[in-house]
Amino acid sequence: MQLTNAARRTLAALAALALLLGCLPALAEIKPLSLEEVAQAPAEQYYTSDTHYEDPSLTVDIGEGRIHETNYVYAVIKIADPSQIRTAMAYKYNSSRTVPGETMATANNAVLAINADYHNYYDYGYLVRQGVEYRMRPRKEWDVLMIDQHGDLHVIIEPTKKKVEDWHAANPDLTVVNSFNFGPVIKIDGEWRRMHQDTVQNFFQIAGAKQYARMAVCQLDTLTYLIVSCESVLDENSSGMTLKEFEECLQEVEGKLDGYEIKLAYNIDGGGSTTMVFHNKKINSLTNPKVRDLSDILYFVSIYSE
Repeated sequence: MQLTNAARRTLAALAALALLLGCLPALAEIKPLSLEEVAQAPAEQYYTSDTHYEDPSLTVDIGEGRIHETNYVYAVIKIADPSQIRTAMAYKYNSSRTVPGETMATANNAVLAINADYHNYYDYGYLVRQGVEYRMRPRKEWDVLMIDQHGDLHVIIEPTKKKVEDWHAANPDLTVVNSFNFGPVIKIDGEWRRMHQDTVQNFFQIAGAKQYARMAVCQLDTLTYLIVSCESVLDENSSGMTLKEFEECLQEVEGKLDGYEIKLAYNIDGGGSTTMVFHNKKINSLTNPKVRDLSDILYFVSIYSE
């Protein structure tokens, strides 16, 4: 059968189109990470300002304020997949090695990172990192924060081994991916706790009545989080905050959030460890001369590739 000139031209055009499509790069995608993977570095174009990052898988907004004669910084983070909230150690479990927070954030291609709970400083607690359980020695003084495979935050107040085991038995469909031992829990089930020595087991251990730099990890909604850090008396023009004042700081930040309420708030390691890194630079407590290297971080990554 002989083709007409028009048919030949149509076939030639289709062949050329197929060749062109074959040369095009793969379509952009959001690809979840395994627990062991390191994320790709985020593209610079998505840092649209010193306070904002946005790609199809991750949004970070940075804000600031002042209360109780102390400056604070906060970040609202929205992720597309639970694998984007992760932890990293400076070296390996049981190592005494510490490094600057910026170094760990950069090495793990974090868009935003904060100090974790300095896990190599203590030998107790219920400790899980990136799905690996390292310890099952909880202590009542140190509330436990757990992040499950869906990216949801859970807490156990005044934990014991039995309480942790009971939590697992009551939640057979949930897997703890990361856990932290510090506290106290500041807000749970939408209710603010009273930050007082009669209600907080580790009130004296973390100098709850004194004015220090402090850090909180909060959940606002599904895959939506809030990080808040306040300065200390070592920073210029700041006094630091007691636990009660820090709770009031969180309440003030909550009032600034558009349509969000803090569902759960957890106080994590503070003092000289208090570190928040955005775009590979520390953005909190910039005038504090006593900055501590870290043993671990909690961080957020992009999983968007073009």
